[in-house]
Amino acid sequence: MTDGAALDPGFPRGKFHISQPGAAEWRSGLRGHFAYRDLGISAATGGKVLAQVIKATDASAEPGDRHRHALDFHMVYMLKGWARMEFEGVGELRMEAGSCWYQEPGIRHSVIEYSDDFEVLEITVPADFATESIDG
Repeated sequence: MTDGAALDPGFPRGKFHISQPGAAEWRSGLRGHFAYRDLGISAATGGKVLAQVIKATDASAEPGDRHRHALDFHMVYMLKGWARMEFEGVGELRMEAGSCWYQEPGIRHSVIEYSDDFEVLEITVPADFATESIDG
């Protein structure tokens, strides 16, 4: 492939982007006890792909409700720390640094508890997606 053609013509080609750690900006997001660092991939792909780092800001906070996301692809890689999680049809699991998981679209899940140094890389398609809280 000498002309830079994509393997899947429907996949976003995007444009070159780099995110340096010294320029990192952490923001609030979906969960108040986490901070989020957008790696700029959403802007580079026109909103098709999100790549962000999420870290704990208050491990003593209630971790969150059971929920699901409306998206096509969801992958998480644990960079630091650990988390105890529950996934519909799978059960409870402990994720540790180096753990990687794919969540199929719409799977119900919850974060039960996590360490002070919890930090993950999350990649989703699309970049902007809805989250629905689920009782019970």
